[in-house]
Order: sequence, then C-alpha cells, then structure tokens
Amino acid sequence: MYRPLPNELTIKNSKIEGLGLFATIKIKKNSFIGLTHIRDEMFEGKYIRTPLGGFYNHSKEANIMKMVSDVIPKFNFGDEIDPTKKIEPLKDGKNDRENLYFNLKEKPEAKYMFIVSTRDIEAGEELVADYTLYTFNK
Repeated sequence: MYRPLPNELTIKNSKIEGLGLFATIKIKKNSFIGLTHIRDEMFEGKYIRTPLGGFYNHSKEANIMKMVSDVIPKFNFGDEIDPTKKIEPLKDGKNDRENLYFNLKEKPEAKYMFIVSTRDIEAGEELVADYTLYTFNK
C-alpha cells in the first residue's frame, strides 16, 4: 500500500498553523528524514513539493534544517548525516559522487531538497524549520 510519508511521521493539527508534521518515534539528532522538494523550472518557486515537503511549519525554534544535493539522496529514514561536512572535489575537479549534500544557504539552486533533524525530536513533537515559503534564510 502506498504511504506518502515514512511510518515514523504523521500529519496532525498544529498549534503553529493548520496541519503540521509530527514524529511518531524519537528521531535522533542529524537524522535523514526525507526528500521534500525536487527542482523543476516549470513550477511556482521552481520546486515540486513531495508530501513530506508540504506539512512542516515555520518556527524560530527549528528542529529540522533543509539540505540540498544535485544527486538524489540515497539515505533511509534515520540514517545519520553530518550537516557540517564539507565536500571535497574529486581529483578531476568534479563533485559527481553519490550522497553529496550541502546546506541550502551554500547551494540554493540544487536539484533535490531534503530535511535533517538538528536535535533529538521526541515522539509526538512537531517538526519545524526556520524558513519563509520559497524564500530561504541567507
């Protein structure tokens, strides 16, 4: 059966606004949560949102951050990611290896956008990012 969200997440009423994305289990800090947007120049804001990308709300007390990559991330929910890791070019000068990822501030025009937890998130807690719709913090 098709599930638009990972089993570890659900959508519920948010105290912030409308519906929100909530953890059903404890999520450890620096965990891959999932793909939220795919770049496509034909769409408003130049991105297609996945179901995961449509339900997290804005908060100055964020517990997730947006990361980006030009190759589709090959992580599973909960895989650990080091968001501070810097990418080193291959000897031929290209960065075309799998699982290359950047902070959104470093590469705002990337092909894929995904979210990573910035701290431990408890079961029942809403996932929130510090953002404005399609205008990302510089």
